[in-house]
Amino acid sequence: MVTLSTAVGIGEDTLTRRRRTALRQGTSAPFRVLLIEDDQAIVRLLTKVLGSKGMEVIPCATAAEGLQTLHRREWELCLLDRGLPDGDGIEICRHIKADVRFDARQVIMLSAYGSLNARVEALNLGADDYITKPFHPTELLARVNASRRVVEMQHQLVDMARQLEELSARDGLTGIFNRRHFGTTLDHAFDHSNRYHRPLSVAIIDVDRFKDINDSFGHQAGDAVLTEVARRFSGSVRSSDYLARYGGEEFVVLLPETQLDDAVTFGEKLRAAIASAPVSIAEGRALPVTVSVGTASLAHTRFTSPSEMIAAADQALYRAKRNGRNRVEAERRRSQRRPDSLLADGDVARDRREQNRSREHEQQRCAELTDSDRDLRTEQRDH
Repeated sequence: MVTLSTAVGIGEDTLTRRRRTALRQGTSAPFRVLLIEDDQAIVRLLTKVLGSKGMEVIPCATAAEGLQTLHRREWELCLLDRGLPDGDGIEICRHIKADVRFDARQVIMLSAYGSLNARVEALNLGADDYITKPFHPTELLARVNASRRVVEMQHQLVDMARQLEELSARDGLTGIFNRRHFGTTLDHAFDHSNRYHRPLSVAIIDVDRFKDINDSFGHQAGDAVLTEVARRFSGSVRSSDYLARYGGEEFVVLLPETQLDDAVTFGEKLRAAIASAPVSIAEGRALPVTVSVGTASLAHTRFTSPSEMIAAADQALYRAKRNGRNRVEAERRRSQRRPDSLLADGDVARDRREQNRSREHEQQRCAELTDSDRDLRTEQRDH
């Protein structure tokens, strides 16, 4: 039988328990103390006391050496003497607290100046603690441990914030990025491609007849299909590509440095990855699943906004659906991107007339697609 004293240790403080747990998990790292102190007797004493508790002491004898070491070495706590031979340690404290890179670091002042004004001045400048010389090693160790707990809690908070940010960017079912994160990424990628005239393509993928899967086999089967589709897509994209769940049974892939023809080839790769083998669901069943893909590219088409490029890929996806599903369709190219600065005045006017004609043609085509989709839905209701 394990007693309480065996489990946590009688008189064991919170820090010791945390460090013991971290050590058991193999995640322990030495706590690094930057000691800026010119009294070698104190340096030897603190090196021995702190070293016996598994801490790494980095000694510096002057203010100049301390300032250099601040930026060259990794450290968590600075023990800082005020009476240094080449300056007042309080200026180093001021420097540390003014640098955002040291926000998670602690500073403890060591000083023979024990007046109230001296202590208040140091604390007002951001010092986290103030110890007056001479000090007892036990008290100093307790204060160092208190600062250590603060540092470790700050690191835990940073890690938690990073994990929460990661979770907020991920789709809960498939584990890939979600639509909100995709929108932010698309905006940045679109601006970058526009600014530097680099190709950027997008592919929107929809699982064919997904509603029939849910209706016939249940939502758990539908979830299994979406999860497997995301897994196969993840194994097919390049490291530079960006895969996200766009919503429902739709997925989207952002393809940097990719022309439209290459995007179509990539879409065919995704389509084949799904059609190549059935998807296993509950009770040993396997369903044949297919996807339709629509692609669009900023490489040569005059998209003025990310939403316009997505709309073009969406229209291509609808064509793929209407033309039989399980296929890839590309956006219908409107006009090639040519910087106006490279064209003569007559060419600019002619190019703009071509844009207007292309825009009118696209609007007419969109209206035809809408009518066709409406007729298709009416036929489905009638049947």
